[in-house]
Amino acid sequence: MKILNEREAFLLDFEVLQHLKDYKEKYNWLFSAEDDAKFKGRKKRFTGAGLGLEVMTRDVLLYTELRSAANITSKLVLLELMTYLNTLDLMKIEKLQIVNSLPRSMVHLYGLVEECDQRFDEATCEALLEKVNELVPLPEEEEAEEEEAEAEEEAVEEAVAGADAAETEEVSEEIKMEVD
Repeated sequence: MKILNEREAFLLDFEVLQHLKDYKEKYNWLFSAEDDAKFKGRKKRFTGAGLGLEVMTRDVLLYTELRSAANITSKLVLLELMTYLNTLDLMKIEKLQIVNSLPRSMVHLYGLVEECDQRFDEATCEALLEKVNELVPLPEEEEAEEEEAEAEEEAVEEAVAGADAAETEEVSEEIKMEVD
């Protein structure tokens, strides 16, 4: 086997998801009880493409539907996000990673963009995160989980700060007693 064009293009998770959904529809594959109920009157499923392809399609669909790319609702949203990313000085692979991961925090963004702190100022990074949140908002349940996690972190920080203040007070009282 001869490779003609090595890695000619990169694919977004969104593109893979759409392509596999088209295959699923084309071959009338039903992967869940929900699909069975939804397409009750549909003709019999087609396995001429091979059972291996069907299984692989099912597994990859399940994986990609759990990732951030499944939150992108339409090609217009993707186009708007890519248009915004093209205004920034990002490499092609960084744009791909941003669209696939949809970062929601600075830490996540810094992990995706090489030397992010040297190439972009904090305002640009915040604007990028705001654009991602504006175009592809988190589903309701994920937002609630994220808010709970933030509340827990704040409670822990307050407890630690309170404990530190109490310890500092105790230590300073002990020092005063020793000095007297």
